[in-house]
Amino acid sequence: MAKGVRNKLILLVLAVIITVTSFLSAKNRAGNNTQVQSSLYTQTDDEIPEEFIEISNHCRYTGVEFADKSLLTIDNIIPTSAIQLDKYDHKYFVLGYSNKHKQAGWCTWILTKYMVRNKNVKRENLFREDSLLKCCMAYNSDYNRSGYDRGHLCPSGDMTWDKKANRETFVLSNICPQHKKLNQGRWNDLEILSRAWAGKNDSLLIITGPVLKPSKGTIGKGNVTVPSAFYKILIDISSPKCKAIAFIMPNDAIKDRLFSYATTIKEVEKQTGLNFFPEYDKNKLIQNLETMCDTSAWK
Repeated sequence: MAKGVRNKLILLVLAVIITVTSFLSAKNRAGNNTQVQSSLYTQTDDEIPEEFIEISNHCRYTGVEFADKSLLTIDNIIPTSAIQLDKYDHKYFVLGYSNKHKQAGWCTWILTKYMVRNKNVKRENLFREDSLLKCCMAYNSDYNRSGYDRGHLCPSGDMTWDKKANRETFVLSNICPQHKKLNQGRWNDLEILSRAWAGKNDSLLIITGPVLKPSKGTIGKGNVTVPSAFYKILIDISSPKCKAIAFIMPNDAIKDRLFSYATTIKEVEKQTGLNFFPEYDKNKLIQNLETMCDTSAWK
């Protein structure tokens, strides 16, 4: 065999060896990556995160990462108020209670993909007085024959993943007088949609409550204030980007499209006298979230 031909054959064999080696190496790397991603996914969906009510995700807004990863938390969103609202921690949700109006002015919790995917218990449906309150509580008798439903702030449907969590949503401090057709209509639609968003986006920070001024009078011997409207704020705190939307619905039999009640956090503040994220009034990222109402981002 000629020397030139032999050299060409040697080069060809070396090229084949290099190509095969590179292919096998790439395949092994891909396999390792797949295994790691699968392990992380399993851990996220099959185990209850101990800190599920303490979110510290690295969130982004318009591609800008929040400098403080613990910015969007329950503690930080709790608002200041023009009226006295006393904080009560019910483990699965936190609320600010008004002794005067005998209901909470706000209630906040975290809703995660795990919670909505794991429906392990049925609705408790046992409305009862809140043992944490020392005075000025509402009673079931205040709602009986009042013409209003006992409307949840933190819904029972958000807490079907755990029996104790579901039972806790039936304390009357988590309840407001709500028009029957609102409670079973558009408000219920929003609660269902919120759970769908949590399943899609992974984690939502939610805060909701009544609009107490003006009111629609009172019910019962305890003079429980009937709100004129209800608000709900939802913040997607999943990476890579965060978004926010709010809703305000009249406490009445409403029939308009759900998104026709969409608004901004700023508008909720205007109508309620609450100030969410009070320690971050000058934070540009929070202000961007509070003025956001892009319904297309949520559809």
